[in-house]
Amino acid sequence: MTNAIIGNMSPDELVMVVELQRVELNRLLAEQKRLNERVDKLLELQEREQVLRQQMQTSLDHLVRQCDGMAAPEAERFRQDVPLLTDRLNQAERRFHALRAALGQLVMVLERHLTGTSTGASNHGPSGP
Repeated sequence: MTNAIIGNMSPDELVMVVELQRVELNRLLAEQKRLNERVDKLLELQEREQVLRQQMQTSLDHLVRQCDGMAAPEAERFRQDVPLLTDRLNQAERRFHALRAALGQLVMVLERHLTGTSTGASNHGPSGP
């Protein structure tokens, strides 16, 4: 707001404007907190997906080593498990990439929201004396 606009407002109007800005600030802070909690949850899920992927890869490697040292019938049985484990690994990787993409989008929204808030505040805030 400019000094001319502020000068034309009654004290009651100024109080109302300040109260509205306080309510909006509280709403934005609550939204930021909610978004930060969501980002934290997505990061935890991403970390969990990475651990699961590593565990599955270790299991696959172990099975391959076992298959190399076994008799042909047993090796064939374990080779049949490899596609299933590979599918599970691929599924975990797809989920990981989807979570990473969602996290990226959430961060962009949060940054836009915060940038829009700071820009909006400078457009509506009181001017200097």
